[in-house]
Amino acid sequence: MVKMLVVGWSFTSQCNLRCIHCYNASGKPHPNELTHEQALFVAKKLIDSKVDAVNFGGGECPLRKDFFEICRLLHEAGIKLSLTTNGLTYKKVAPYIHLFHDIGVSIDFADAERHDFFRGVKGAFEKTIEATKFFVSKGVNTEIVTCITKLNCTEKELRKLYELAKELKVDFWRLNRYRPIGRKGHKDKLRLEPEDLKKAYSFLANLAKDFVMPDPLFALLEKKTSICPCGTTSFRIQPDGEVSPCIYLKLSGGNILKNSIEEIMNSPVFRAIRNRDFRGTKCEHCPIKDKCGGGCAGAAYAEHGSFNQADPLCWINPKWNVHEKYLCTAYVPIKNET
Repeated sequence: MVKMLVVGWSFTSQCNLRCIHCYNASGKPHPNELTHEQALFVAKKLIDSKVDAVNFGGGECPLRKDFFEICRLLHEAGIKLSLTTNGLTYKKVAPYIHLFHDIGVSIDFADAERHDFFRGVKGAFEKTIEATKFFVSKGVNTEIVTCITKLNCTEKELRKLYELAKELKVDFWRLNRYRPIGRKGHKDKLRLEPEDLKKAYSFLANLAKDFVMPDPLFALLEKKTSICPCGTTSFRIQPDGEVSPCIYLKLSGGNILKNSIEEIMNSPVFRAIRNRDFRGTKCEHCPIKDKCGGGCAGAAYAEHGSFNQADPLCWINPKWNVHEKYLCTAYVPIKNET
């Protein structure tokens, strides 16, 4: 068992919004969603396995009636809980905010018209802002959560969101880059190019010079980062109990109702994501491969159908010369800087 294990749990696929980018294609409950008794069983298994933290997403978890009962059980066992919400259910969350270590509220644009289009429901922005202000007023560790897409990846749009985050007085601004999975009807409008991400991350890196940037691709900007934790120190429980190594993957390493966490962590798909083989890819001779680990394995699989490929949004194309592997020397790129 790993020393620290953080679990994501898609508690339900039910949602009151219809976001055009949703990786889970949420809306109606999953047809094989865990029953209340099964959810209790899973919670007790997580407690017995001494997991450190659980992040709830989905789906809009507070829509499920037994959600807070499960949260209370985990909280009382000393497990840190996090909730990612669209904000529209904040009145349901209000009596239970003491259960959560942190709460993330999704905001993708700094203006109502575009946010509401992105989230699929008119009036969503106003309610989301109201929810964020409520959580902040109650002293909750609050963050706004943004999905970076082609529509909001420019410095202009990101700066507006940054100013909004400061205005709302949240503790953090968390950003996830778009993956073309789940609901795909608008993927051509939303899909990022490597250069888009480079510009967006360069802007963010300059904003947060003293903070660790968890996305491995920040290593390309010489920022302190971390190797992707998926399948190594974290996994995702899907609404039907299947367990994937990454929130953006549907590949299963087993079912939490039937398999132990040790069995799941040592399943073929989990081992494959931990032991990526980059021979024959651009990562093979990349000088920062050990820092970024090839980037997001889930993104590589979504694009190429294999973990053994580079992150599709990596913007460098490493080249090497014989003397790099032969002699202690120095190379300064001049033409077509890489």
